[in-house]
Amino acid sequence: MDKKHFISFIFIFLITISLCCSASFADNSYSVPLMNIDLFVLDDGSIHVKETVHYSFQGTFHGVYRDIPLNGQQVENLKVTSSGAYSTYTVTNQSNNVHIKVNLYSDAAKTIPITDKSVDVTYEYDFTQVIKFYNDITELQYKLVGSGWSVDIEKMVVNIHLNSSSGVKYWLNPPYYAENSAWKGNELQVTSANIPSGNYFELRMLIPKNQFLANPTNGIIIKQNAAASIEKMQTDYQNQLNFKHLLYSFLSVILILACFIPCIIYWKYGREPKINYQAEYERDIPSNDPPAIVNAICGPGFSKKVGEADMDGFKATIMDLIDRKYFSISSKDSEKEGYGLDVSKSIFFNLNQSKDPEILDDFESYVYNFLKSFEENGTISLDEISNSLSNPEEARIFKGAYLNWKGAIKTQFLNDEKLQEVFLKKGDNLIKIFGTGGIIVAAIVFFVSLFDLPVAGSAMLCAIALGFVSIISLILPQKIGGQWTTYGEEYDAKWQNFKKYINDFSLIKEYPPESVKIWNKYLVYATALGSAEAVRKAMELSLPTDQLESSEMFMFHYYGGYYLLTSSLDMGMGPSSANGDVGDIMGTIGDIGGGFGGGGGGAF
Repeated sequence: MDKKHFISFIFIFLITISLCCSASFADNSYSVPLMNIDLFVLDDGSIHVKETVHYSFQGTFHGVYRDIPLNGQQVENLKVTSSGAYSTYTVTNQSNNVHIKVNLYSDAAKTIPITDKSVDVTYEYDFTQVIKFYNDITELQYKLVGSGWSVDIEKMVVNIHLNSSSGVKYWLNPPYYAENSAWKGNELQVTSANIPSGNYFELRMLIPKNQFLANPTNGIIIKQNAAASIEKMQTDYQNQLNFKHLLYSFLSVILILACFIPCIIYWKYGREPKINYQAEYERDIPSNDPPAIVNAICGPGFSKKVGEADMDGFKATIMDLIDRKYFSISSKDSEKEGYGLDVSKSIFFNLNQSKDPEILDDFESYVYNFLKSFEENGTISLDEISNSLSNPEEARIFKGAYLNWKGAIKTQFLNDEKLQEVFLKKGDNLIKIFGTGGIIVAAIVFFVSLFDLPVAGSAMLCAIALGFVSIISLILPQKIGGQWTTYGEEYDAKWQNFKKYINDFSLIKEYPPESVKIWNKYLVYATALGSAEAVRKAMELSLPTDQLESSEMFMFHYYGGYYLLTSSLDMGMGPSSANGDVGDIMGTIGDIGGGFGGGGGGAF
């Protein structure tokens, strides 16, 4: 299995597993679309709670559970009933928790668990030692929903029953979960929005002491004044929420505006200059630059960096050395399969001893010496190269030669100063700096926002947007952020039009090259531009057999030498890219969220 098939297999496997997990989750899931609570405030300091949880089950379940946390309180006279299913329940009393387990059944014999049902479970009990009696005021601080629920409470309807609403002050914490609250006589009616799992929703009330007995036996007596402190605490809490809301709103605007920075950079540094060159195609080779240089500047792939030669350039350099007679090509019959060609041949490079390698440029010398290292009696076998590069040590040596070849091109022809004559990288550099900084900022804001939801919800969404834009900025091709110079734009346009010509058989048939020598040159530069196959096929269809056989370039391609060379060099590069574009204490005033009750629940 080759790399592409292996990656495809893994990708399909992961999708299959995800779909199976999703299907499994969908088969067994439940929700709480509604919870009804009635709180009756009694004059002895206790409260009577009636809590109905509306469950919606998809799949098969055995029951539900409810946890009521204790901090000196007691749960008395507990009664659990159900509607929509038969039920039994057990209660486990612990020092700091009451665990209620409710088994649900589809049949009166109570043997079959429920499947795909909507069931209402009502918990009714007296809760003592909940109301605090200070010198000046009485306080009820009660969590209507605790942070222990395993699913969202999608909606809540609460009725708090008092002897009188006169002089009562109340707060709902956090206030953004409260959808509506209003008095109806002596009853406070509260409706909530969706309360996400892991979050709490709390009622805090200051009630005049004259609504209670002079000696409330089931309340908490605290010898201190508290009304002013509680009101100040709630005011400070609201001010803090307001400040956070303003801060996160401001931050959201900044993050959204930051998303447009790449556009501004592009507008200033990425737009290409206008040139007068208007030709539709180029029949002649546009310049005498070595094919490796053409590959580095105009090579295939929009994502390729300008000035970075790749494997097409390396192969083009080999073919250029063949075209310049540093090597000749020979072949002989082979017992091996011929790479899908009609004739099976083994290909050899023959070293031309009369050519002086000392006059080669440095980058060409690296290629020449790499091939020469496989010489035996003046002959270099491509099969031997292929076999050798399957050895890790030989592959490592080749990678070194390849990287030296790339480095020599940059040093001699396309260093930063010389490259500026062709292409300006400032815009791309700025976009990459933005991308790195944007990811860092987005990650910080995202994780900070997690602890302040939903106040910070908008900032979190904006951080996600900025993170997405930043990632896109980092992987954005250099040619988008960067900018051709006038000379570079025309240089690239000519070579792309030449590529258009050699890829369009109708054009090359209408305006063919004048000789096999020019065809060979075309094949060299077509290799640098990633279009060698198009030229080989055009030669085969355009030239007579005797001229084809006189073209070493064509024969090298025809007998599979090009493909063997490609597979061998790619093998030598290993798994990396051949292109080289190679992280509360009872008895004190409780804090916000410190109310009694709450707890959580789930299903099993």
